[in-house]
Amino acid sequence: MSTIPQRTISGTQRTVAGSAAAPQADPAFRTRLLRRLRESLTTLAVVSVLGALAFWGYKSDWTLPKLSTLLGQGTDEVEQWCKEHNVPEAIDIECNRSLAQAAPDYGWCKEHGIAECPLDHPEVAQLKTTPRVTQEDFDRARRALALRPRKENNSRCKSPDRRIQFASIEALDKVGVDIAIVQRRLIVEAVVANGEVVYDETRAAHLASRVPGTVWRVEKQVGDHVRKGELLALVDAAEIGRAKAELLQAIAQRRLKQTNVERLRPLVADGSIPERDFRESDAALQEATIRLVQAQQQLVNLGLSVRASDFDGLPTEQIAERIQFLGLPSDLAAELAGDSTTSNLFPIRSPLDGVVVVRKVVAGEVVDTSTMLFSVADVRRMWLTLDVRQDDARFLSLGQKVLFLPSDSHDEPEVNGTLAWISTEADDQTRTVKVRVDLPNDDGRLRANTFGTGRIVLREEPAAIVVPSEAVHWDGDCNVVFVRDKNFLDKDSPKFFHVRQVRVGVKDGDTTEIIAGLLPGEVIASKNSVVLQAQLLKSNLGAGCGCADGH
Repeated sequence: MSTIPQRTISGTQRTVAGSAAAPQADPAFRTRLLRRLRESLTTLAVVSVLGALAFWGYKSDWTLPKLSTLLGQGTDEVEQWCKEHNVPEAIDIECNRSLAQAAPDYGWCKEHGIAECPLDHPEVAQLKTTPRVTQEDFDRARRALALRPRKENNSRCKSPDRRIQFASIEALDKVGVDIAIVQRRLIVEAVVANGEVVYDETRAAHLASRVPGTVWRVEKQVGDHVRKGELLALVDAAEIGRAKAELLQAIAQRRLKQTNVERLRPLVADGSIPERDFRESDAALQEATIRLVQAQQQLVNLGLSVRASDFDGLPTEQIAERIQFLGLPSDLAAELAGDSTTSNLFPIRSPLDGVVVVRKVVAGEVVDTSTMLFSVADVRRMWLTLDVRQDDARFLSLGQKVLFLPSDSHDEPEVNGTLAWISTEADDQTRTVKVRVDLPNDDGRLRANTFGTGRIVLREEPAAIVVPSEAVHWDGDCNVVFVRDKNFLDKDSPKFFHVRQVRVGVKDGDTTEIIAGLLPGEVIASKNSVVLQAQLLKSNLGAGCGCADGH
């Protein structure tokens, strides 16, 4: 009975011992266990590396160190860089105000509309020595501001508090920023308008015959220079022949009546004839005198100057000869004398000194009083008609200087003229105001019916302060110019530009007048100065200096 329990226990022990030894003897199990262990270690390593990389990127703002630092060469400490001002923090004058002394704050100048006005405070100028501001500088600014409205600056503009710094002169050259020197030069502020050149209407004549007839002879051609009274053509007009005949007849009749009166006067005195006969003879003389005056006036009205008294004492044949060639030049009359020339010739004469600019007649052509035969113009003075905008017309006044440049001009100087007339009305379609300018043309350079541009001078400053137009920038509140610090070229001095507020005047091509804000001799950024403007806008948009002792 005791042997049965023992066998059971023994079998149980063998079963337990066999179950514990079986896994240790299975190779597949050990392989799976090792593979899982390696996978867990790899994942843990990757997660650790990524975590370290994220921590480093957060601390370094994802900026890679220099190769020399990675290799353990060079300085032991990486140079810190100010992103806000784009220079190393060690030399950043905005973050470290002690590196460059800030200029005194003179506040807002109401008279000139800028902050830190150099006219009132010349020590603001970035020059080695303080410049001298004269009364003429103040007068020049006053004239510019009084003439017409100028673009205004916002008194709350903060740009003049800024300074734009470069790490070195080489850094400035690398971005292509060029400089210019503030200068004085002639500036002209003018109203610009397009216009047309025409003949001076007070010095131009369009000639027609005063009587109908047939052109007998033409003496002048287009382009011929003529003097006042010079013969242009002859017209054969029957009306002229009749007028001359009436004058000759009136002269003869008056002579006859005059002879009768003189014969009867002594007879009536001694009573040989009745006084009534003498009075009738004297009345007939008066009538003959009136008819003579009428005949003379008729020829004068036709342009033939004649006086009956010039014929006193001349025989009738000689009077007839002189009347036949009345109005003709003496040399032509001498040439025609002796020929059976008609007495109907009427001269067309030039009424002024000038040039024949139009001829529309040939010999043998029938003309009447409405037919234009010649145009003569004195081209030594021309008219320029300009169309001026209504907004600009209020600045005009008679006598102002005008500079005109023809559209076909090739590097020739402008012609100086004078404003002579301003229309009292505006054109109902273009809404422009016409003005007239007298232009001298002694050299014959100007031609009628040509176009060009006129500048009516409002203000002319021979010594205005000017800068290149590309140097002036609008930052949204004010006009600014970047002025180089006076110690820029000194060794170990910070390389920066002051942001200077300016009041801008007239723009003349690629040059801009500075009414106030700069003084001659200062050095400014000109070409590619937009680089400084971009840095200024970046600074204005920033949240402040990121340096350790930031502002």
